[in-house]
Amino acid sequence: MKVQTLIAGGGLAGLACARELADGSRSYLLVEKQKEIGGLCRSVIDQGFSFDYTGHFLHFHKPALRQWASRYIGKVFKERRRHAVIYSQRGYSEYPYQENNAGLPSSVLRENVLGYLEAALHRRFGKLSTRSTPSGRSGQVRSDLNFERWCLEAFGPGISRHFMFPYNHKLWKFPLSQLTTHWMGRFVPSPKIREVVEGALTAKPSDSGYNATFLYPDQGGISLLPSGIAHGLSSVWRGAAIQRIDLKRRKAWLHSGFEVDFEFLVSSLPLPQLAALTEGLPAQLQSQARGLKATSIYNINFGLKGKQPIPYSWVYFPEDSFKFHRAGSVSACVPTVAPPGHFSLYVEFSYRGAKPNPAQLGRHAVQKLKQLGWIQSEKQIVSRVDLDLPGAYVIYDRHRDEAVQELLSLYEKKNVYSVGRYGRWEYGSMESALEQGLQAAQVISASSSVQ
Repeated sequence: MKVQTLIAGGGLAGLACARELADGSRSYLLVEKQKEIGGLCRSVIDQGFSFDYTGHFLHFHKPALRQWASRYIGKVFKERRRHAVIYSQRGYSEYPYQENNAGLPSSVLRENVLGYLEAALHRRFGKLSTRSTPSGRSGQVRSDLNFERWCLEAFGPGISRHFMFPYNHKLWKFPLSQLTTHWMGRFVPSPKIREVVEGALTAKPSDSGYNATFLYPDQGGISLLPSGIAHGLSSVWRGAAIQRIDLKRRKAWLHSGFEVDFEFLVSSLPLPQLAALTEGLPAQLQSQARGLKATSIYNINFGLKGKQPIPYSWVYFPEDSFKFHRAGSVSACVPTVAPPGHFSLYVEFSYRGAKPNPAQLGRHAVQKLKQLGWIQSEKQIVSRVDLDLPGAYVIYDRHRDEAVQELLSLYEKKNVYSVGRYGRWEYGSMESALEQGLQAAQVISASSSVQ
């Protein structure tokens, strides 16, 4: 079989690329190894509950992309408002922690706020010049700092010790002194001094960060996004995995033995996997690809009888007594994801290496949810869905920056476009995955027109 563009992977980036090529009457074939499309942007329906492959709330910051997506998802996605908090010191404080210290014990509040003010003064008048502040309101961060040092210079020792260090240790399972700051951008808010002072005096929900509002459907879960984009696409093969790729001959072989000749390749496969499938890739690049790291997530979802116990979309847990780093309730902001008279909860455990024991994680989750008062009795549980997400969060160490740049550069020279969160091996959003898929299709269409 011969196609102009072979698309490997049916996640958001691959689907956006296929949709753009199809709308432009370009020849393509999308192959997805799973029976369902969407990648990790999928939902599971069980006992009337809809559970996502962990928190998938849709954010659009570019009007053009939102307008493009609305052509395929219509008006089923409605705007919601988050209510995110941190649980520490036996109580809840508003998100983000660095901006909201009201309600914390006085000794912790004093340490956090004074430490932040001292750090801010040091940036302004100390050894650091105003040109080299750790972070600005635009989200720009210094590339020469590791994440541990950046936290100390941006927030001071108190906020770092009580939240930034323990939470990120728990999430990444990786030394913070070896983590770069290149992943952060809009994901780690940096408040103004006035906001920190006001947040120490009064507890109030904050709109800081990129996800104060989000889009989500009443029913069906986040899977309505990929299914809407894919609707009507004819050249999509499910349950078809690529076994090897020969870039010289412009051929790919599926596990079935089927051969596909292509001119362009768009891949949303994890970058190390793409490298392993590519024949003739230089040994140095193969080695670099194998050195790329990620943290995995084990996500346990519960459907329960009873009234909604908490108003929180999600809660961060920095303290060691909780093995999970985040938990929350989608039904708190979208009640229709659960049947009437029921609610849903989820907990997330990060891990590196071997998958943890699901029974042990489940027991810990139930014990802690009961301790928090979110669950009164195990008899409330009518549904449990466990979802394992290997390699969910890409680790930004020094090796990653150099390896990804070299791999992407080589592939693009050979008309291979690696896109999406895992194709670019980045900490990206659903919006960025869609945008990268569209951009790849546009580059291919422009190249074809010139030829």
